[in-house]
Amino acid sequence: MYHYTDCGLPNVFLRSGFIVREIEGEEAVAIHNLDGLHKVIGLDILHKAPVLTGDEIRFLRKEMNLTQNSLGKIIGVSEDTVRGWETGRHAIPSPADKLLRGLYSEQINGDGSLRELLKDICRLDREIEENERQMNFEENEGDWQLAA
Repeated sequence: MYHYTDCGLPNVFLRSGFIVREIEGEEAVAIHNLDGLHKVIGLDILHKAPVLTGDEIRFLRKEMNLTQNSLGKIIGVSEDTVRGWETGRHAIPSPADKLLRGLYSEQINGDGSLRELLKDICRLDREIEENERQMNFEENEGDWQLAA
């Protein structure tokens, strides 16, 4: 058995599918079909019942080629929030857990429409927030009033 820690998860062991060689006095491991292995690991994470751990969140995010900032923007939280989930400082809330699982599942099996929908919702939220913060006034015959 090979304890595969390079994926960032502490509990992944391989029974086969790898070759161990000694190169210049050091042990080197070559894993067959690494992309396929990572896909199976990701699918196993998706279908487990408990809330995602920080290591699992990081694994799924990296498999989707997202930064903490970009994942945060997609699901509507800050980069610091994603970092907190990944370090275990904060537990991921159930809705965010489900969204992350959905995004990964869609990347493996889907067409990208969920990710695009979430990006659109976040963009609209930002626009609404900007418009709510902006107060427009105008002068009318020497008096100030709220602009229409």
